[in-house]
Amino acid sequence: MYDQSDGNIELTALFYVSIMLKILGKIGFITCVGILSVLTVCSIFFHEAYQEVVPYRFYHVLTNSMEPTIKTNSLVLVKTYDDSMELQKDDIVVFTAERFGEPVVIMHRFSHTEVDEQGETIYKTRPEGSDTPDVYETKRDDLLGVYLRHVPYVGKFVLFLKSKFGLLWLCQVVVILLIKQLVLAKWEEKGKRAR
Repeated sequence: MYDQSDGNIELTALFYVSIMLKILGKIGFITCVGILSVLTVCSIFFHEAYQEVVPYRFYHVLTNSMEPTIKTNSLVLVKTYDDSMELQKDDIVVFTAERFGEPVVIMHRFSHTEVDEQGETIYKTRPEGSDTPDVYETKRDDLLGVYLRHVPYVGKFVLFLKSKFGLLWLCQVVVILLIKQLVLAKWEEKGKRAR
């Protein structure tokens, strides 16, 4: 024999389970977005602290020296270089160098090593599509990392976010999204009360 009150209990239970799943889904989504946002902001604005925790860094490509492999304005993921890594010919490396008296970060292909007069190892690099080595005397301390992956044209957006206007814009977007979530939650709550 079928009892109608059992059906109501099942529907009520299913209703509450669906609500709980929606809430957990929103919490999970907000948590994931929050963690990714914090990691991205830390990698952009707090390089040194981020590097101590996570052995990966992001760089943006400003020139065409690595085209066609890596387009200008790409965002590049790099694994931080350590002594356990062995560079192979044509690996793409990121390093610091002096250019016009200023330190700059450069991404080129690794060519070979040489030993200078003081017995230090010099890492020779070259731009994409060229067999002529760079004039930079790159030493072990200058190596920052080895290329893993890149996303074309996203580096331009990262540069925008690093600007004061971009940071202000990002804060506004976050506030608007949070307000939107609060308003939607209130509307859902009012809708449940009205039933």
